[in-house]
Amino acid sequence: MDKITKSGLAEELTGFLVKLSEGKNKAGLRKQANRLIAAITPDDIESAERTLIMNGYTVKKIQQLSAAFVLMGVLGGDDAGLRSRLPEQHILRKIMAEHEMIRCFLADLEDVAGSIEKSEQMNASSCEIMRLHHIAEHLHALDEHLDREDDIIYPALKEKGWKSLFSRIESEHVYIQMSINDLVKLAMSFGKMPFPTFKARLLSSVRYLCPLLREHLFHEDRVLFPLAFTMVENNSVWDRLRQICNEIDYCGIHL
Repeated sequence: MDKITKSGLAEELTGFLVKLSEGKNKAGLRKQANRLIAAITPDDIESAERTLIMNGYTVKKIQQLSAAFVLMGVLGGDDAGLRSRLPEQHILRKIMAEHEMIRCFLADLEDVAGSIEKSEQMNASSCEIMRLHHIAEHLHALDEHLDREDDIIYPALKEKGWKSLFSRIESEHVYIQMSINDLVKLAMSFGKMPFPTFKARLLSSVRYLCPLLREHLFHEDRVLFPLAFTMVENNSVWDRLRQICNEIDYCGIHL
């Protein structure tokens, strides 16, 4: 890692990411991030990432560092600041509102799973089981939300650059959808297996899905969307995306 040079924006960004990984002078790094974010191009960050790979960093570590850099440079991690800058009809405002609903359902899921875990036996008419079905149904409607991001939002934004950041978040959609589908199938299979087995599988599913989805929403709200709002200054682009998304409207999680 000590072979890394520091000439040019890509080289400076590489050095910044190395210092960030070592936890050095975070106050100074924040100022440097603010300056770099306004000057570098997607090619610069891709070049820096390639250099870090050659110097022994893992892909996952590099993705974390790149996300942290954007977080420091764009908004300082304040997604509420982004919402305050978004016009009322902005498509990102609608998506972030759905994110808040998703977080509510995740909290409800953890709550009902905890109640089921403490119980010795339940039947299909038990309040907790009926509530589980209700939550699973709403989360299953998240497919519409993910499809809108995959088919409309991400392709348009990736054209503007930063493909590595968008690709990482986009790839998580597959695991989120699989985990939600497993949760739905498990809820539907209640009564077809011993109750202790059902509880164990439910807890395993919840402990995987909830942290995964929360982290995913965090990176979208705190990293990708602030970056997208900063780099796409053409209002006609956002208007076009909103018009396309209006055909979908809010996804079914809120019904």
